[in-house]
Amino acid sequence: MPEIVLHQLEISPFCDKVRRVLAYKGLAYRVCNVPMAKLGQLRRLSPAGKVPILELDGAVLHDSSDICRALDKTAPSPPLFPEDPHARAQVDILEDWADESLYFFEMTMRFTWPYDRQRWVTQILKYDSPVMRRLARPLVPFLTRKQGVQQGLARRTEADILRELDRHLAALAQLLNGADYLVAGALTLADIAVVSQLECVAGSGKGLAAVGRQPAVVAWMERVESQTGGPALR
Repeated sequence: MPEIVLHQLEISPFCDKVRRVLAYKGLAYRVCNVPMAKLGQLRRLSPAGKVPILELDGAVLHDSSDICRALDKTAPSPPLFPEDPHARAQVDILEDWADESLYFFEMTMRFTWPYDRQRWVTQILKYDSPVMRRLARPLVPFLTRKQGVQQGLARRTEADILRELDRHLAALAQLLNGADYLVAGALTLADIAVVSQLECVAGSGKGLAAVGRQPAVVAWMERVESQTGGPALR
């Protein structure tokens, strides 16, 4: 098997998505946890200077979606995508919903809401020096909120965000409709991508309560986690 090195921020849902794919496929890998202060140095590996970055047998991959597809080619079994083109398109759309919509819920809730941000700012600076932790502690919520405002979600009130989250979770429960998995009756990248985001949403106290109001979603998450390495940091 190829040598695999994952450069990550431990609490990133996108890094969690890659870890889950690696676990699902039974691939051994080595982890490099990147301090926030050294993210800029990753530009030597990734033009965007963002994690996850995966070194895969000499190749350097970035963007979690591209990484997961490369891993699916490297280790085709078990597959991340169904063979049917219509079902595969559903997986693509659900992964994009997770990455581009649900992500802003977890980011806003964990890093800007006063009930949760102290814990998660501490976690994201876990591998930094004491000086960096002191300097960056007030900056992380500010920069996170700025990004969320630019996207739009963080402009809304907390009550609005929670109502919108409830709507998404209710829709997810309807999409499952008693099925074990989201697409074609088998675990796919859609399940992994959505669970990775919802585990981070559940890292917020109010997010955990919202997820808990949908028993079908909780049961599905536990089913996916049992095959992909268990829950992320909560």
